[in-house]
Amino acid sequence: MKMDVKPSNALAVTIGTGCHNLRPEGISAGECELIVEEPLLITVDDKPVATLMCTPEDEISLSLGFLYTEGIIRSERDIGAVAFCRNESGNVVRFMAAEGVDLASRLSAHRAVFSSCSICGREAIQAVAACLKPFDRRECRISPKAIVELGAVMNRRQRFFRRTGGTHAAIMGQIKGGGLLPESAILKEDIGRHNALDKVVGEALRRKVPLGESLLFLSGRMSFEMVAKAARAGISDIAAVSAPTALAVELARKLNMLLVGFARGESAVVYSGKEALIAER
Repeated sequence: MKMDVKPSNALAVTIGTGCHNLRPEGISAGECELIVEEPLLITVDDKPVATLMCTPEDEISLSLGFLYTEGIIRSERDIGAVAFCRNESGNVVRFMAAEGVDLASRLSAHRAVFSSCSICGREAIQAVAACLKPFDRRECRISPKAIVELGAVMNRRQRFFRRTGGTHAAIMGQIKGGGLLPESAILKEDIGRHNALDKVVGEALRRKVPLGESLLFLSGRMSFEMVAKAARAGISDIAAVSAPTALAVELARKLNMLLVGFARGESAVVYSGKEALIAER
């Protein structure tokens, strides 16, 4: 995959602004930081695919992960070239298909299922679920301690959230012998939950990280779309700080995925795939 990166005017990820602090003793002037939000256009073979509102960082990883988790590409080898340009007219990531790869038909199928407001309608949801195959992975593959450790790494490394309180995060780490390889952890932040997930997946593709041997940890709630995105990427094991939706649990159970919510400190709730966990004494 040939890359042509042209960020002519790099944008700051955060900006400072004046504010007022409310305290029991009264109101006082202060300063705070805000996370920046910018539109990003993704095109494939010069056809617009999506415009994402995102944090201006890791645009290529975000776009690559988006195409992968939406099922538009099946591997990074489907892409012949990618170019990123940031200028006054907007931020654009342009992908060109590899020779012999027909992405046009996949784009048509994608648009038939999804709308600009994302997944809409029971039929669309059923169409997405029908395209996903259940995972066949061994039981007792992840120690609960690995979930705790990955959550702790995410908390330590959320630099933009600490400064602004305005970002979501997704982190992925490889599991070996049931335990976490901390040095393998990839963390990305963004204003959107979906964007953070796509950034992590895209970065993993670029680094050739084995997605099927990794644990994904999310900072927000787990919706049907988030679980479907992970499943398309080949990730069967997900944990999150918040709760899943009923549809997310239904899909995870159908696909034999590990789904863990309310993972905070050493406590959590397992909604699906308990067999994946190693019983610790």
